[in-house]
Amino acid sequence: MYKIVEYAQHDRNGVSYELVHPDRLLKTADVNSEVTDFIKTLKPEEGKTYVLVNAMSAGEYYGSNRNGDYFPEQSLIDSHDSFVSNGHVYKHHINKDPKKALGKVLHSSYNPEMHRVELVLSVDLNEDENFVRQIQKGEYPSVSMGTRVPYDVCSICGHKSKTLAQYCDHLKTQMNQVLSDGRKVFALNTKPKFFDISFVKIPAERTAGMMRKIASDTS
Repeated sequence: MYKIVEYAQHDRNGVSYELVHPDRLLKTADVNSEVTDFIKTLKPEEGKTYVLVNAMSAGEYYGSNRNGDYFPEQSLIDSHDSFVSNGHVYKHHINKDPKKALGKVLHSSYNPEMHRVELVLSVDLNEDENFVRQIQKGEYPSVSMGTRVPYDVCSICGHKSKTLAQYCDHLKTQMNQVLSDGRKVFALNTKPKFFDISFVKIPAERTAGMMRKIASDTS
């Protein structure tokens, strides 16, 4: 099953992204030290800018997203590196041809303190002037992830669905609702394989959050 996991730049699931510079110390308390260590060793290329993305958050701490998708912490720990092995940076999920990508995912790590996946992206300054101009001005476009999963698991009845047509009644008619006994209906994604992180113009949702511009882009 292929699904799009949408987040706005101010999302309760912890999504944000910032420009980074390998020659400047990243003093962000909630960023994984593994990320800061990678940025210190990053060798900038001409025509590229580098972006830090707080991308995916564990369902145990942030709940299901607006689409009813819930990613258990262990599934993110096990699968976040697929962003690097399979992923590229796209625009609006035009993801069939990696040659048309805006850039690539250079680094992925799981932040155990913030319970989320953090990515370092390389974006080609020449691929899309509008999106690059937005990023440079701090007017960050929304982020949306693409993943493949072998099946969804219903949080209520445990039914496994390989396609949307196979969804149980809970997922078909009660997604993201809280039942009278306090249980919430959502689709567990236990084995995601991430391959797409896209910049999109229309935000999925806007809720409390914060972003910071670390440094100007490298060229």
